[in-house]
Amino acid sequence: MHKKLRLRFLLLSWVLLLLFLIALCAGISIYLYQSSVDETEKVLQTCAESMHLDDKTRGMAGVWLDEHGKVTKTEQQHLNLTDETIEKLVQNTEHDGEMRIGEIKLEDMHYRYITVLRQKKAWVVFAECSEEDALVKTLRRNSVLFSLLGMVLLLPVCYLLTKWVSRPMETAWEKQNDFVSDATHELKTPLTVIAANTEAVMANPESTIESQERWLGSIQGETNRMASLVGNLLFLAKIDAGEIKLNREEFDISDMLEEMCMNLESDVFESGKVFEYEMTPDIHYNGDRMRIKQMAKELLDNAQQYTPEGGNIRVILNRDRKQNIRLLISNSGTALSEEDCVKIFDRFYRVDPSRARNTGGCGLGLCVAKGIAELHGGSITASSANGINVFTTILTNAEKEDVKIHKKRTKKAT
Repeated sequence: MHKKLRLRFLLLSWVLLLLFLIALCAGISIYLYQSSVDETEKVLQTCAESMHLDDKTRGMAGVWLDEHGKVTKTEQQHLNLTDETIEKLVQNTEHDGEMRIGEIKLEDMHYRYITVLRQKKAWVVFAECSEEDALVKTLRRNSVLFSLLGMVLLLPVCYLLTKWVSRPMETAWEKQNDFVSDATHELKTPLTVIAANTEAVMANPESTIESQERWLGSIQGETNRMASLVGNLLFLAKIDAGEIKLNREEFDISDMLEEMCMNLESDVFESGKVFEYEMTPDIHYNGDRMRIKQMAKELLDNAQQYTPEGGNIRVILNRDRKQNIRLLISNSGTALSEEDCVKIFDRFYRVDPSRARNTGGCGLGLCVAKGIAELHGGSITASSANGINVFTTILTNAEKEDVKIHKKRTKKAT
């Protein structure tokens, strides 16, 4: 499909550029030819007004006619016309008005003329137009050559242009295919588990709910996981479509994050991990409180899921030098490569796909978090050094007035 679209675009762009080149050559040719005609007519008018030949380079002939149209006097300049030729030229001219401009083709020769009446006598000036004819032939030949040359040169240019233009489309198409494939896989797994557990329950219709608790609990867990996956997919689709509306309000982000960390302490402690958090108090932010809380939860869940037993999780909230709100969430664990630090925010991307079922994630949490940050005009980046992975969130449109330095409240769970 990509090849067909690329070929169509290549042919279309090639034809359009070729037509543009032909139109450009034709326009230049017409302009140059018309300029030459205008120059000749200007010289003829000058000679007609002065009643003598004054152009020193152009082949011209001046003829006086009496009231009966007979030649009474001739004057030539850079021309050698016979009397017979002059008679034929005069016979083909029109001199029934005060001034008339025209052209004559006689014996493979091309002339332009002007006639002026003075006291019942006519003054006719002829200009030989071989230069114009030569110019026309040259312009035609050059136009054909340039068009043929353009056909050859524009083809590789159009190919490169087509490749450059179609690259984002192909990338988007590949991402869409990957997205559909990954989403199908992620939905297929819980559906398979639910179907298997349902069959196990249906196989024992007389059993009590308590005896089927294992299967029913698994069904409930997979249902919740699938609901979370579908919810995240819908949220990301709305972000792509620009349909998310933020309910902005000013709130204390320090209190909100501290409360979240306090609620998380017990779970982290039970899993044998170290949890530390430092909050600069009284940091206020104007944003969607629910979405910011969802963003922080996704980042905290990611840190908790990928920190091994005995590892360390650290949360820091402060302001940077530009007084933007900065949230740093770091955890020890498998170091991220430079490629991972970039791709980790892609949908369904996992550093270690084999751990997907163990951690319970579906590869959308960080993508959702980044989407929320960007909706607020902020950003999230990942970095890794010495086995510590750091996710830095910057919220740039925070309130910056009355910023004070406060003593940090430090909590440590061991």
